[in-house]
Amino acid sequence: MRTNPVRLLWAVCALLCIIPACSHKPQPHSVTLRWETPRAVPGASIVGYNIYRSTASGGQFVKLASRVPAPTYEDRLVMSGRTYFYVVTSIDQSGHESRYSTEIRATIP
Repeated sequence: MRTNPVRLLWAVCALLCIIPACSHKPQPHSVTLRWETPRAVPGASIVGYNIYRSTASGGQFVKLASRVPAPTYEDRLVMSGRTYFYVVTSIDQSGHESRYSTEIRATIP
């Protein structure tokens, strides 16, 4: 596949309603990933993206999601006090997968 690997723009950790006096349950943490789509390459249409995560930089990445249609993904399976590393790949219409994107880090409070 000749497409450029996707490039992660940023990772945002979100902490929702963690207030001790709050009468409802606190919301869990999440990480939202957004990235730029690769430049178009003749004969190779991007049909989706695979999202991978590891708990160590450069470590063994585990696939979290396959063929995500849009250039955004929310990981809701994160734990407080942990650091996660993410990479994304693009998938073309023939099922070919690009190389990993640049690794991005997200530390959960």
